[in-house]
Amino acid sequence: MTELPDFDRLLWLAKNAPDKLDALQKKLSQEVINEASQTNQANLNCLLHDLEKRLALCDSPNQRCQLVSSLMFQKLAILNQVYNQPEQFFSNKAKVIPLGNKLG
Repeated sequence: MTELPDFDRLLWLAKNAPDKLDALQKKLSQEVINEASQTNQANLNCLLHDLEKRLALCDSPNQRCQLVSSLMFQKLAILNQVYNQPEQFFSNKAKVIPLGNKLG
């Protein structure tokens, strides 16, 4: 696995070579996903893709940090509910309403 540079190097990359820092982040993320179980890799890749799309809309590093923090908080809230109230979490099901075949 790729070794994470020290803080000073990461700070230098953020200020002087943000593209290289972004490439490092993507590389490390993909390495972590590749080490996950086969069943979790698809979910993690989707999560990473969604995160990258959302981060691309951010205008500043501060906004990016707030976005990631918010997403992590949401995931932890779901995990907390699964852990503390599993029956309530798993009983939440969507109601499927069939569409009629009324054309014209």
